[in-house]
Amino acid sequence: MRITAMALLALSPGCGWAADLYLVNGKIFTGVGEPAAQALAIQGGKIAAVGENGAIRAMARDKAAVIDLGGRLVTPGLIEAHGHAGSAAPTRQAAMPNLPWPGPTPEEAIAAITAAARQGPGWVSGEIGPLAINDQRDWRAALDAAAPANPVMLQVWWGHGTLLNSAALKALGVEDTAGDPLGGWFGRRADGSLDGRVRENAEWRLMRARDAAQPPQAFAARYSATAALYAGWGVTTYHQMLNNQALPDALAALKISRPTIKWRLYGWAMPDRQIADAWDQFDAPLAPVDRVRAAGIKWVLDATPIERDAHMSAPYADRPGWSGRSNYTDDQLHALLAGILAHPGQQAALHVVGDAELARLMDAMEAAAPPATWVQRRVRVEHGDGLTAGRFEQVRRLGMVVVQNPLHLNPMPDERGVPMMSARLGSRAPAFLPLKSLLAAGVPLALGSDAGGPPANPFLNIMLAVIHPTAPGEALDREQALAAYTSGGAFAERAELEKGRIAVGMAADLAVLSQDILVVPLDALPATRSLLTLVDGEVAHADAPFTILKPALSAP
Repeated sequence: MRITAMALLALSPGCGWAADLYLVNGKIFTGVGEPAAQALAIQGGKIAAVGENGAIRAMARDKAAVIDLGGRLVTPGLIEAHGHAGSAAPTRQAAMPNLPWPGPTPEEAIAAITAAARQGPGWVSGEIGPLAINDQRDWRAALDAAAPANPVMLQVWWGHGTLLNSAALKALGVEDTAGDPLGGWFGRRADGSLDGRVRENAEWRLMRARDAAQPPQAFAARYSATAALYAGWGVTTYHQMLNNQALPDALAALKISRPTIKWRLYGWAMPDRQIADAWDQFDAPLAPVDRVRAAGIKWVLDATPIERDAHMSAPYADRPGWSGRSNYTDDQLHALLAGILAHPGQQAALHVVGDAELARLMDAMEAAAPPATWVQRRVRVEHGDGLTAGRFEQVRRLGMVVVQNPLHLNPMPDERGVPMMSARLGSRAPAFLPLKSLLAAGVPLALGSDAGGPPANPFLNIMLAVIHPTAPGEALDREQALAAYTSGGAFAERAELEKGRIAVGMAADLAVLSQDILVVPLDALPATRSLLTLVDGEVAHADAPFTILKPALSAP
């Protein structure tokens, strides 16, 4: 790798970023359906030219930065199309065993809470799995006995299930007479008192209430750490699903963090008394933040198969007579869709998993407005695991984009050690989470991790998409998976004319990878790192041999 003396001058502190930057002697995956190029030129934060080495070198002017890539693969910046940068609450974390699969037993969870509570007063939190959340004991009473003086909040690692003790309910102002909020519910004992179980919008509301007292600096630190980790994987845009923070608060925290990557925020729908309340978070003027945009609003229409609440058309194989549930009634769904139509500037991101809920949603959309209207809205289906081939044409006709998460394919056992999806869905499991057939049907596809607290490696996600352990016939090829992580993510946020491809006029969001992910053995993919990550032509991350470029980060 060679960096010219001119490049060192241009990138030194006090000199600012050079007007021109030239990357040569690489393998450029453009994402525009043409053979890989060798070199590219950047001007004003945008791609100015793409082509072969000689032509790009001839463009270089005096004092231009010319970087020899040493034959490395360059891709458009990856777009994490669905993530949850985690909570900043300073709670004491109970040490839970066997995470994530299948998580602690109820007895192990209770013992961990007891040990954490003995360390002193204050909130105690912990992650649990299906063994605990699916146990039907009175969890409020069990956690009261384990930590009578400490507020306790246990949350499942996949985000759909929370357990609270009496001290936590009291701290959060929840009484036994509390009604269920729209889109969520409380578990109740036979006498009507709360049993400690909190679900969907009820649990997310309480999580926010717990964390609301934290200063924006605490969240800013989490956003900065997340950005640094993802930039190290070549991610230049992160789609944040804001279950843990109100939209104005997230913007304030991100402003403090001085973002080095781009953030697209999807405010979480938490309607109060009526569905229309969910859009109140967009009513007040939102302060602009560099590299951050409030993109839209996310609704959660059903849950997941792990706790058996994804709304399915047939009963769960391991729970006869139960097919899951919808979070909203038919009338509420119609009001939700009317609100989406009334707010064209806010893109809708709809968490929908079960096949019955997907069918209910799309049929309601067709009844609410012509397909041409929905095409203009570009509604996102977050997950869409239960999409069946019979519905692909309807998805395409409505102009929807599917944002899928191959990490959900990671094999995991249920409570008895049986593969989770096979246990829950039986013979339907291989058809769950389609990928290749969606593209074949003309349905736009983006990929994201759905990761929360610990960030998730996008190259592990790509590997799983290329393997598809449960249905190899649905596997993507490597180019398709990479396109879904770049141009697919840009399309999902309605920014395909701005980024996601390496083409003239596009944002210079790029990643120089440590290995050629298009040819290395599949099991080597998760070891991939970005050696150099550029956002609008500026350095967001640099590893050896590009560490000489790091001073650009501190340039004015």
